[in-house]
Amino acid sequence: MMERIDCLKLLAPLITDELVVIGIAGVNWEWRYLSKHEGNMTIGTLGHTLAAGVGMAMSLPHRRVIVLESDGSSLMDLAVLTTIGTYRPPNLKVFVFDNELYSGSRISDPSATADNTDLALMAHGAGVPNSVTVRDVESFHEQVKLAYSDNSTRYVVAKVGEGRAARLLPRPREDYLETKYRFVRYIERTENITIFSEQR
Repeated sequence: MMERIDCLKLLAPLITDELVVIGIAGVNWEWRYLSKHEGNMTIGTLGHTLAAGVGMAMSLPHRRVIVLESDGSSLMDLAVLTTIGTYRPPNLKVFVFDNELYSGSRISDPSATADNTDLALMAHGAGVPNSVTVRDVESFHEQVKLAYSDNSTRYVVAKVGEGRAARLLPRPREDYLETKYRFVRYIERTENITIFSEQR
């Protein structure tokens, strides 16, 4: 079975001016180890990553928005799939790394995707036509290339191993507030807009 970090290693070198929205735990640790991009935004709670990404994609339609999500977090906000299916922002590219676990620092309990739940089928049923599941690195790479070559919403579920690599990496030294402010300053600079007004 492929590992999440091997997928991320394919994606990280391609990042230029994309906005990358990252879930918590393993995908967050691995991505921040591989990428120091100012346009990385870490979401610190389960169930909010994809919603934040959809909002960014619709607010900045000229910017490619990449969401790096997990199965556990996705299962906590399934309603957002209907928003994606309704509006289909073409600049939104979603990669859900499904290890079929709610995985914490000391426990790993099966998620619903370990049984009968299929996130890609749910996304397709919500109106997201380019919804697929991949199980090997070559297929994941093909989906990355499609995400960079076409002008349509993509929802890719990557079936991956437990993610032990993340537990061996050094923990990021920046907290969520630091990444938030760096991300907002990056948006302000690259979009020539003001988000945080001057403090008095």
